[in-house]
Amino acid sequence: MSSKYTQQEILDITQTFIQGNSDADFIQKKMYEGFDYPRPFRIFIFSKRNNSDHAVVDAPALEELGQIILKNNLHAPTNAYNLTLPSVNEMGGYHAVALMTDANTRTIWYQDSYGIEMRQELKDFFKQLFPDYKITCFNQIQQDKQRNDRSCYLVAEYNILDMWHRKTNHPQYLKEYDSSEARKAVWNIVKLIDDDTPSNNFYKAPKKAASKQVLSKRYILECKKNGYRDFKYRLTQEKNYPKLIKQAAQKTLALHNMYLKLLEQNFFTK
Repeated sequence: MSSKYTQQEILDITQTFIQGNSDADFIQKKMYEGFDYPRPFRIFIFSKRNNSDHAVVDAPALEELGQIILKNNLHAPTNAYNLTLPSVNEMGGYHAVALMTDANTRTIWYQDSYGIEMRQELKDFFKQLFPDYKITCFNQIQQDKQRNDRSCYLVAEYNILDMWHRKTNHPQYLKEYDSSEARKAVWNIVKLIDDDTPSNNFYKAPKKAASKQVLSKRYILECKKNGYRDFKYRLTQEKNYPKLIKQAAQKTLALHNMYLKLLEQNFFTK
């Protein structure tokens, strides 16, 4: 068996794991061997606008996240998430962070490998959706923005495991990896990925246009222009931002209550 990756590819920042592909699932499964912790959910928090090279975190994206968390809370009080958001450092890029929610202790744990606080729109949304929850952010700097180290997805996985260790009072298992250490540590897992394993990337390239159809320069420029606009976009800059956040939380709760009523009626088993 030959590995799909070389060790040098893992240690360099030029070869990284694309969020959502089958290799990431393989790595996550191996990381959780020997632990009783449930594997985290992977959620993508963004909306894609037409003719744009960048995604945005808007009210619909927050509402979708809230509905997922509320539904998961019905099945287990504590749930972990590897969240993917649009990058604020690179147009067209994405960034992964770690999140855990605990309905029993009314707590939310969050960690960004850049060592920064939770994005304001996320924090404000959670405060509206879970007003009696305490939000704790772990601020260890694990990546350097200047190096543009793309291993945030992998670091987020380690951070989620650390959250489980903290929650279950097992400090001896804490890793607090930076991205270079995370890549070194994961090599023994990555080298087991067979070269014949097909990739199943979440971020698939757009379907190729028919051979006779060529994208116009005007369209390409429009996508770049819109992408730059969306790269700079922040929901927090909207004039009616507090109202938008409040409405997003209210809509999320209303949809969840509707979902609960359908559950009571056994709608989903019919």
